[in-house]
Amino acid sequence: MEHVRGLNSGQVATSVLRTGAGFHLLKVVERRDGQVFSVIETHARHILLRPTPQLDQAAIIQQMAEMKAQIVSGATTFEALAKERSEDGSSAQGGDLGWTMPGTFVPEFDDAMAALPIGDVSDPVISRFGVHLIQVLERRQAALDARQEREQARNQLREKKYEEAYAEWNRELRERVYIEMREPPL
Repeated sequence: MEHVRGLNSGQVATSVLRTGAGFHLLKVVERRDGQVFSVIETHARHILLRPTPQLDQAAIIQQMAEMKAQIVSGATTFEALAKERSEDGSSAQGGDLGWTMPGTFVPEFDDAMAALPIGDVSDPVISRFGVHLIQVLERRQAALDARQEREQARNQLREKKYEEAYAEWNRELRERVYIEMREPPL
């Protein structure tokens, strides 16, 4: 970016950058000399079930535990269960999510997927989208190009903004709610 060209680490640009999102004051945090950064990409599948009035989260977690037991015992495959039961757009592909970088999914999902050994099936993972069962198929080291770096940064910023907005909404909701606990008469 021309606004920070020539600045050293720690310096602030003297001009304000105007974009469609607003006005920005830029500070150089770190300079890299064309270094290629790499990440560990994960190829995974998942099954998503969303709570409904008829099926609450606890019941879904129980169903997911039963599905995991079926997969581990060899009674069925993860792919077959994903095609049959998943409520996600990837169900037609057996829950296949393709190769993904860290930060692509919500933190609960990303953290569970990152901790899972190759070939294993996770315990039920709860996110704002519902309850997931995850299977890691492969991992690989991949170099990031500039577009992927921007996409990863954008995903992290989007997730941070979502969390901030949710926390603000939750705080406002708590301020508006009045709950009175009454003891039953003896």
